Amino acid sequence: RCTANVDGRANCGNRRYRTNRQCYKIQGGMNHDQAFKIAVSICKKLQPYCEPDRLRIAGSIRRKKPEVKDIEIVCLPKIVTVQTPDLFGGNNRQEIHSEFVHIVCEGLGRVVKGQPTGRYMQIEIPEGINLDLFMPQPADYFRQFAIRTGSADYSARVIAGGWVRAGWVGTEHGLRRADECRRIADTKWECIANNPTLPPVWESEEDFFTFIGVDCIAPEKRI
Repeated sequence: RCTANVDGRANCGNRRYRTNRQCYKIQGGMNHDQAFKIAVSICKKLQPYCEPDRLRIAGSIRRKKPEVKDIEIVCLPKIVTVQTPDLFGGNNRQEIHSEFVHIVCEGLGRVVKGQPTGRYMQIEIPEGINLDLFMPQPADYFRQFAIRTGSADYSARVIAGGWVRAGWVGTEHGLRRADECRRIADTKWECIANNPTLPPVWESEEDFFTFIGVDCIAPEKRI
C-alpha cells in the first residue's frame, strides 16, 4: 500500500500547472499491468507524505479490469504544523506537507482539475492516462475508498443503497442521519442539525461495510 493551507488557500505554484475547468479525456484505455505499474510508481512518490495505511489504489485497477481508463488513488496527505513569525512572537498554522503539494502540482503531470487543499485532483500524466486523486476527510476515508473502488453501478446500487437502508444519507461532510438532513437536489443532502449524529470512524473497509450492513466482497466481484 502504498505549502498549502488546510483552509483552502493554495495554488499549484508553476503557472503551467494551474487548474482549468476543462476535463481531459483519454481515448481508449491502457492494459491493467501497465496501469498498475504506473499507479505503484505514483504511490511510491507520495507515500512519505501521506498518513500510514491511507494511500491506496482504487478503481478499475483494484477491480482487476483488463483495460483501465483512469488511475484512481485515495490518500490522506500528512498535515504539518508550521510556525509563522509575527509581531507577537509567532503563530502556528496547519498545512498540507509541502512536498506532497510539490509532487502533485509539479511532479506528476499537468493538473487539469482541483488543488491539493481540496478533495479531488485530476492530473494528466505523461504516460497517456489520467490520474484521479481523491483526498477525503480522515473520518470518511474508508467510505470513499469503497466508493472509488467502484464499479459506479455497484457504488450507487449496493453501497449507497446500504447506508440509505440503515437510515443515513451522503453529504459533503460524510454520512449523516437522514432525519437530520434535508434534500437540496435530486442526489444532494444538507445536514440541518446543530449537533449531528456522526457515524463511527472506520478503521478498515470491512468495518465500513459492516456498518452499512453489506457483505465486503472481493473488489473484482463488485459489478
